[in-house]
Amino acid sequence: MKLKNFLEVPTRSSTIIIIQIRKLGYTISIKEIMKNLLTLTLLSLALTVTCMSCAKESTRPQVADDVTAITSPTPDTPATEASIVYGRTVDLGTGSGVLNISGKTLALKCNDLLKIKSGTYTGINITDILSADGCPITIKNDGLVEVVGDFNQMTLKNISNVIISGDGTSTIAKGFVFRDNKYRAIQMEGTINKLTIQNMSFKNVADYVISFQSKILYTGAASSYSQGLKFLNISCNNTGQFLNTYGLISNGIISGLIRDIEIAYLDFRNSANVGSVVLMGLAEDYNFHNNRIDNVNTTNNNHNGIFSVSGNGSFHDNYISNHQGNAIRAWGASVGTTPKNILIYNNIVVNSRKYSGFEVQGFDAFISAGKSTYTNAIVFNNTCGNLNTSNDWQGNVVDVYSLKGGKCDVYNNLAFNLPAGSTIAGQESDLAPNVHNNLYYTTSSKAGIVDQKEFRLASSSPAKSAGSVTPFTIKDYYGAMRSAKPSAGAVE
Repeated sequence: MKLKNFLEVPTRSSTIIIIQIRKLGYTISIKEIMKNLLTLTLLSLALTVTCMSCAKESTRPQVADDVTAITSPTPDTPATEASIVYGRTVDLGTGSGVLNISGKTLALKCNDLLKIKSGTYTGINITDILSADGCPITIKNDGLVEVVGDFNQMTLKNISNVIISGDGTSTIAKGFVFRDNKYRAIQMEGTINKLTIQNMSFKNVADYVISFQSKILYTGAASSYSQGLKFLNISCNNTGQFLNTYGLISNGIISGLIRDIEIAYLDFRNSANVGSVVLMGLAEDYNFHNNRIDNVNTTNNNHNGIFSVSGNGSFHDNYISNHQGNAIRAWGASVGTTPKNILIYNNIVVNSRKYSGFEVQGFDAFISAGKSTYTNAIVFNNTCGNLNTSNDWQGNVVDVYSLKGGKCDVYNNLAFNLPAGSTIAGQESDLAPNVHNNLYYTTSSKAGIVDQKEFRLASSSPAKSAGSVTPFTIKDYYGAMRSAKPSAGAVE
């Protein structure tokens, strides 16, 4: 594999790291500071996170009309918020201009419902709403609410226990719409905790959809990290990166940490040069599930991860197709002294132009005595096929690099049509993964897969009941309970 011009950790060659800062348009080669290589890598990652907007297409072509919705399966519907008995209803906005919503001036009370009048706004600013646990403040649309135009956005600053939801009008599925913007659509700043953003649509946003660049130094105190962020039931068409967050873990320095973040039911499509759809410098206990990513990176040849995240958590029940890049580049780190897990399961990953299905990797700089440690990785019950169709490298189900003390288990996966020389688990460093009960076939039909849309198994499929018992009680991609002897792949 060649070193890429975005940010390539030299996983197959330890002699050189090349970083190209595309905003400046030059390449820096570094040989003489090998003893600090991993520290440099982590600092470079932080730079990448904070400066990624320079790589976005400032002249991204606009989509005039919505294209046909993706017809591939959705396993179930998004979970709804727990029932809230609203207190007061407060009507806000005039339908145009800039709307300012401030907790300092509204004297908000527990369970207040704020409804924004329908119309087209040039900005919505929501600040200083710091509600107590159990007393959420809900902000909804009253009719269709749009934010339209270059540099027009929603800003969120100092927010706790707030739900922003576009389901305020029963006849409108996504009542908040952001479109035709050359800059980021939602900018988050300051203290952000227990925030839910859901039922929104974004189209023709050239830069990040959502950006959060907190650089708070982690001390262990609750005030030194963000937690409880949820991004649910959101659609993006022809946009830049969906979520970009700062985060750094390197030689005892931990900052920008986000804990307990959920991204679910994201429908992201038609982005030719997005790179990473989600890029997070440091996240613990992430839960990325039931997301649909299609037709991305058609003009991008960097070593991308559709989801690129350092930390630990779960990546499951996602459907990623017609893309370039690993479905997830999971770089493992655990804050504190107890190793945590990276779980990758029930994913369908098909038709990648370049790279393997998944990547797991750790770094020495992620480990600091008494402050942070390694992770383990478990990759199981995924269905992967037609990987790295460019045939310029291996197209493994998972590339396994060193986890710096952690182990990697790979089992119950089903694969078909991989390039010559590929395998289920490619050992790319000193860590030999524990590999068992995986199946590979040259075609999907030989695997007993009914079609390459839903990836269900025929009753005669050799993958039926071919897996090993997993210690995790899980359902399959479609929500069906696994058999006592589970099948291989994402679908039972």
